[in-house]
Amino acid sequence: MAIILSLIIMLCASEFEEISARLCLDSGMALLEQGLLEQAEREFNRALEFDGSCPEAILGLGMVQRARESWPGAVESFRQFIALAPDDHRGFLQLSGLYLETGKADSAVLMADSAFSRLPTDPGIWLQCGRTRHAADDLWGAESWYSRVLQENGEGSRESACLLAEVYRRTDRSQAAEQLLLPYADAGYSPAWWGLARVYLQWNDYLRAGQAMDMYLYLSPEGFYADSAFLVLEELGESGNYIR
Repeated sequence: MAIILSLIIMLCASEFEEISARLCLDSGMALLEQGLLEQAEREFNRALEFDGSCPEAILGLGMVQRARESWPGAVESFRQFIALAPDDHRGFLQLSGLYLETGKADSAVLMADSAFSRLPTDPGIWLQCGRTRHAADDLWGAESWYSRVLQENGEGSRESACLLAEVYRRTDRSQAAEQLLLPYADAGYSPAWWGLARVYLQWNDYLRAGQAMDMYLYLSPEGFYADSAFLVLEELGESGNYIR
């Protein structure tokens, strides 16, 4: 009877630790999405206290380190996660993103391919495969992946369209780039306006380039390309090619 009671207690304790670790993981991921890195890190470490070999907690810590740009620590965490969960695509996908952010395009391609081999049906992974090849100057390979995402017409299709348009522009198909971007720009997607601005600058059509950049800044005044847009508009104004 004592042995049975001990087993029941052990099972209950194990179940409690598993539930507690899961709650900490869920909380950590939610905090990470909000950019609350210290709080997220605390939750992931708590999850490890409940489960010392919890792969997702190690992945979460790597994501925190990546957000902090603590690259060596992030790489180590992602590699630990891969060792614990070699069939899970997430570690490879995170490493691919990290290598892309640190200018290691070839390594990013390899990691994206590894993620794809583990989850070949995810358009998010297809998009990452395109991004990495784009960064590695494999424009035809990037085009293939972007087109695949675009045909799916789901999450990531707008970004894929803008990236595909950039490939078109760089491979002497700027008219195709314009036609691809126009519907997304008309729908209010600000990166499409930036893409159009680059097409019009290539054509030396400074009026439409300036208007496109103004629209981009109107929609995304603190967007990723905002500083570049301000600088180009200032240059166009000084040259007299575009008056706002």
